[in-house]
Amino acid sequence: EEKFPKDTDLIVACQKGLRSLAACELLYNAGYKNLFWVQGGLEAAEEEDLPREGPQPFKFAGIGGLSEFLGWTDQQRVAAAKEGWQYRLVFSARLVGVFLAADALFIAARQVGRYLQEIRSH
Repeated sequence: EEKFPKDTDLIVACQKGLRSLAACELLYNAGYKNLFWVQGGLEAAEEEDLPREGPQPFKFAGIGGLSEFLGWTDQQRVAAAKEGWQYRLVFSARLVGVFLAADALFIAARQVGRYLQEIRSH
């Protein structure tokens, strides 16, 4: 309420539209009444529908985390189909890197376990 008075018009958006609808319900229950959500999320929004800050298209605004890093989002698959094999190669290399890192962590954990057992037995 410090940032947004309860009579402020609020537009809530997420990637697909479901989380923003849930957020609107929580805000409504908290006393906010002038709430709007983007049906279908940022994926459904056209660039001219909302004012935007920065160069990133709306369709890419809500993605993040491991899915984004590995290129597994719907938007990235569409972009990969347009960009060609170089674009896909970057994400394939990242996936291989994730598997190698996970394997290295597994091996390291086993070695630490053996080391701790050896220390306890002495």
